[in-house]
Amino acid sequence: MAEAAEKAAFLGGLVVTFKEQMHTDVLVKPGEDGPAIPTHKAVLAARSKVFMNMLDSDECKTSSEESITLPDLTHEQLKSLLEFLYSGNLNAPYNQYRALYLAADKYDIPYLQDTCRNHFIASLSSRNVLDILELASIPSDTILKDAAINHIVKHMEEVVVPMKYETFVQRNPDLSVEITRAYLRETKAKAKDHVPNNYNRPRMF
Repeated sequence: MAEAAEKAAFLGGLVVTFKEQMHTDVLVKPGEDGPAIPTHKAVLAARSKVFMNMLDSDECKTSSEESITLPDLTHEQLKSLLEFLYSGNLNAPYNQYRALYLAADKYDIPYLQDTCRNHFIASLSSRNVLDILELASIPSDTILKDAAINHIVKHMEEVVVPMKYETFVQRNPDLSVEITRAYLRETKAKAKDHVPNNYNRPRMF
């Protein structure tokens, strides 16, 4: 326990360099007009090959103030992403997870995407499963998509009866077909499991 606490304190020093802006050498700008956030090139490059390429670009090197812009993120979302790069912990509010999940896919940060995905799977419910299924289809995340479809199949009536499902079907005909096929497979499997043991035995005359 003491060793784990000591290790956490040691690694926490990296977070301090970010929060206190110690020896930062690049600015990361959000898509909106919010303030840029000073950070470290080495950390960005180590966490993402996409960031490494952005930092190596002529556009970044020739600007009077070295900076990169992440147009998909607000200032608060950007701050949460950068804190994750330094700490490996995601302490963002739930309403930021969608943006961070998509940013993780776009900027090639697999660990962040895994973290968001695990949170989505753990929070699946009949109310949010259609939204999560749509989200999973954007980066073609088969793990998240399969988890969402399996949840729908197990709670079919709760999901498909509300009017929201009709809107979902109109927007996502291909996903709707996948749901139907998954439900039919599940129904057939259950029917097969309930066949009496003596159903296929030959009749005795």
